Amino acid sequence: MAEKVNKNQQATKSLLEKSRALREKSRETENKFNELKAKVDKFIHSEEPRSNTDN
Repeated sequence: MAEKVNKNQQATKSLLEKSRALREKSRETENKFNELKAKVDKFIHSEEPRSNTDN
């Protein structure tokens, strides 16, 4: 019985470590996404309005 409890504790610890790593990676990905989104927004809004005589 103690062996089974120990095995479950090890599995739980492993899953918690994986979860922490995934959360950290998710935060990094979110930060990169937000930086890229800000660059795109800046690029889009930096364009000067075009005149209607381009046709």
